[in-house]
Amino acid sequence: METQKPIPVIQPWTKEFWKATKQGKLLVQHCNDCNKNIFFPKMVCSECWSENLTWIESSGKASVYTYTVMLDMVEPKFMGDLPYVIAMVDLEEGIRMTTRIINCNPDDVAIGMTVEVVFDDVSSDCALPVFQPADPSLRLMASNDGGQTAATAISEPAMGPATYQTILYEIGKTCDGECTITLNRPDKYNAINRQMAAELIDAFRRIRNEPAIGVVVLAGAGEKAFCTGGDLEIFPSLAEHQNSLNWLSHEGLDVQRAITSCEKVVICKIDGHCLAGGLELALACDLLYAKESAKMGTTEINMGILPGWGGTARLPRSMPVFRAREIIFSGRKDYIAREMYDMGLLTRVFKDDEFESEFEKVVKNIASKKPIALRMGKEVMARSVDGCDMETALAVERNGIQWLTYSPDIQAVMDQFRARPDQLTKQQKQSNIQSDRK
Repeated sequence: METQKPIPVIQPWTKEFWKATKQGKLLVQHCNDCNKNIFFPKMVCSECWSENLTWIESSGKASVYTYTVMLDMVEPKFMGDLPYVIAMVDLEEGIRMTTRIINCNPDDVAIGMTVEVVFDDVSSDCALPVFQPADPSLRLMASNDGGQTAATAISEPAMGPATYQTILYEIGKTCDGECTITLNRPDKYNAINRQMAAELIDAFRRIRNEPAIGVVVLAGAGEKAFCTGGDLEIFPSLAEHQNSLNWLSHEGLDVQRAITSCEKVVICKIDGHCLAGGLELALACDLLYAKESAKMGTTEINMGILPGWGGTARLPRSMPVFRAREIIFSGRKDYIAREMYDMGLLTRVFKDDEFESEFEKVVKNIASKKPIALRMGKEVMARSVDGCDMETALAVERNGIQWLTYSPDIQAVMDQFRARPDQLTKQQKQSNIQSDRK
């Protein structure tokens, strides 16, 4: 299955290296003039700048120089690998290279540990050299052919729109320039489980790479709920302190950051119940539009805790603080949308029978604007409300406008005017003559 993880870009001077990895060989460059071994492959020797380079085959034996264990804060495409070990290893040929230690419990990795190369087959053109313990007793599974075969155990199926199980990702659902991300667990009131958290992170980071998209709609499937917060099936695992901390600082924080740093205008479509973590998802969005009958609130305090996915921090920044305190302290789940709007939270509230049509008008209007201008507008306003002084905010604004003015598409428009100054001058003179006659 195709991997979503980064694939090396093969250059003419690295072609032989990657070709060898497909054959289970680790090649090292050797300079015939200064006898230095070189890694990663280069066009010239990094020691004497000679172009007289050849290849030698490494034994693949090495020792761990240093390492770190990755536990969190990685791109979604690597989340399935957590925890994993990144290490620097010293090859017998005098090369120090950065790699991964696989097929081993991270707790068993140690500085000075002897390791041997294996290969992770990532494409038809190349395989990644990674390392496993040389001591078979430390391996999680037996290797084949003396460790020279592909280490397929670390290849994970690609996460993407075609494989999402808990959300829908639809570009152009409402109009051009728009993408709709739908929480798709209507039978569970679109409650958030770990799978949904991972898919939301992937989807919002993925949409950043769509230059034609300026607007993202975050919606919930069905008519009962936008989202009612965390799935109750998760809560028993949160009784363990580390699991609870991970749910807040890994999944929760990463979801928030994926939405707020999306660079698109994120519009939340609130229909039905929007409670607890669901309201916190909404608070991470840029604009909030609700159906009049929608019901909202934070219920965490009823369990003796507080909103932990940004609610306690974002509500007081999104409305008058005294009203935010009531919402959090009361634990109510029956605030109607109009009441929330009157308290200063929502962008707009539409009557139930008008909601779909009015919401569509909003989306089409904003999506018709240039994505580059929407992005910069979001960035400037975000920096301004972060609490910087007015002069700093004005400087950010000026720089943003200059950045837009000199962007290629705006300059293309300017070029049309630069190309016909004589014509414009004639038009101006003609206009002045007509004005004088009047």
